[in-house]
Amino acid sequence: MLRTFSYTFDPFAGGPIKGNSAEIAVDEIENAGLLEVLQAPGASLGSWAFLNELLVQTGSGTPFVFKEPLGQAREVKVALSCLFGRFVARAYLERYFNLSIFAHLGRRSFRLDRRMRITIKRKKGQRGDFPDWLASDASLKKLLVAEAKGCHDKSGPDQALARAWAQANRINVIRRRRGVQTKAQVKRIAIAMRWGVASGGPADPIIAVRDPDESGDMTPDEMNAALVGVARYHTANLLTGIGFGRLAHAVVELINASSGRAIRDTRQTALGVLADTETQAPTEVQPLGPSDSLLGRWVTRSGYASEARLSASDQAVLDRLNLRPVFVGIERQFVQAVIGGELNLIRGHVRERVTTGTARTNGTGVWMLRPQFTGSESQA
Repeated sequence: MLRTFSYTFDPFAGGPIKGNSAEIAVDEIENAGLLEVLQAPGASLGSWAFLNELLVQTGSGTPFVFKEPLGQAREVKVALSCLFGRFVARAYLERYFNLSIFAHLGRRSFRLDRRMRITIKRKKGQRGDFPDWLASDASLKKLLVAEAKGCHDKSGPDQALARAWAQANRINVIRRRRGVQTKAQVKRIAIAMRWGVASGGPADPIIAVRDPDESGDMTPDEMNAALVGVARYHTANLLTGIGFGRLAHAVVELINASSGRAIRDTRQTALGVLADTETQAPTEVQPLGPSDSLLGRWVTRSGYASEARLSASDQAVLDRLNLRPVFVGIERQFVQAVIGGELNLIRGHVRERVTTGTARTNGTGVWMLRPQFTGSESQA
């Protein structure tokens, strides 16, 4: 079900939408929220289908308006606004910028490629949290630094957008070699949401975006190494969230390898772990599914299921209890390509985005499959 937001983009000529209204489907936001929580450090709760219950029931194509304010105390409003803001921003970036690769940033600098000395560094004199994501499009041809904010300010999202822009500007992706530092070309994007509320707050939901162009001086090989590093963090974060911690660790170790021999040895270790990792293939929920086998888990509102395989009747019971089972998996061949580290090979596994009633892929190996029940199963 599509919902609308009043929309501004600075500079207007560079925006992906030629108008003053943005449309995002509610299930796109929920899917983005599911992956966002799964890929965040320490995540234990994976899947919610909650937004429709919080929105004014005015139907598809109407504004994204909450029935009432998100909590009463200011700290609750801030917390929920920030959380929902990340979900909406990720869904917006996926829909309008074709982004599929999201590496989460913390408070500290970290490597993208130790051998080539490519790191994410805080700018001199900058303090505070890093931006939310270092991201890339499905073709792995560009880097984007993104920060999302949510607010309830009656005056609009301008102050939140300014804070988001300041945060998006706190880092650079750099390579330091023999005393010379080069900087990656990135797009910086700040996104602010002002929530609409049916009563007790501002009525109109707004998405405000700032996204000017920025140049860099990294070589193509350096940019490719940075993009591979982002893809590895993205993959490792998801594998951790769905219970494949050993494989996730092996992928991250590839980033930290500092010599040609270390890279070869670490790659062999990672491929060995991948070979030992059992593939799941929930064929009963694949009317339109991946051509490759999946590494994945059934995820519910209480985290991923301990049982790797669930029967159709088990899936129906979880659904009847409103635990919303979703199979979240990543294609084995995509993980293998990420371990290999050849950017063109990774790009070779990029596919067209697919969304049906029960299956969705973001184009970079990640699938979300929902069960489709018969009448007898739904009564289980």
